[in-house]
Amino acid sequence: FCIVTGIPVMRTPLQILFLILVTDLPPSIALGMEPGEKTILKERPRPKEEPVVLGWMWLSMVMNGAVLSAVIIGVYIVSLMHYCDGKIFQADIDKLEDFDSKLMDARTVAFISLVWSENIRSY
Repeated sequence: FCIVTGIPVMRTPLQILFLILVTDLPPSIALGMEPGEKTILKERPRPKEEPVVLGWMWLSMVMNGAVLSAVIIGVYIVSLMHYCDGKIFQADIDKLEDFDSKLMDARTVAFISLVWSENIRSY
């Protein structure tokens, strides 16, 4: 989205790696520590014709992704406008004095918003 519209890229590679560590690790540990059901092996498997992901699950995943994306992109654009003197396009931001620092602040706001929203959504 950002590259197509000319907005600076929202996340750096290091932020992406940290995001994976922070948002995926705690739920994975919680799932791994949960005790298993004693009768799980006695249950019959699902029918072969039944999909693993049902229609309502697809809808839920798509809607979660769309809402989260829209909110985080909105937060990023607002933070760009706040920190980059009302500019949101890369070409305009490059002309600002100390644009690296201003862009870093806007990216940090979007990143923290994403981390918090991912952790809240997962629980």
